[in-house]
Amino acid sequence: MAGFEVFIFIALGATLLMVLAPLALQKSVPEKKSRYLRVLFLGLLIMSLGIFIFSFYIGGWQGIGYGFMAISILIGTLLGGLINGVTSAVSRRKKHS
Repeated sequence: MAGFEVFIFIALGATLLMVLAPLALQKSVPEKKSRYLRVLFLGLLIMSLGIFIFSFYIGGWQGIGYGFMAISILIGTLLGGLINGVTSAVSRRKKHS
């Protein structure tokens, strides 16, 4: 599996972006944090879908590589969104308790 770690790093990078962005946005623009996070989430999803569709037009091994990259971005985005959602739900629950 030599060389496959690149896709794991791409997924980890997208996850870190989705997890660390709320922390930075909370300090800079707390009133617009949820709006910016939705834009970031949708932007990464659209980018992933665009790369995936683009990979079919390239074809061959290069197309497969772009397809794996798109799937890695998608997995990282969904995982980061899930982590972000769980942590925000837990923090809201603590505030109301």
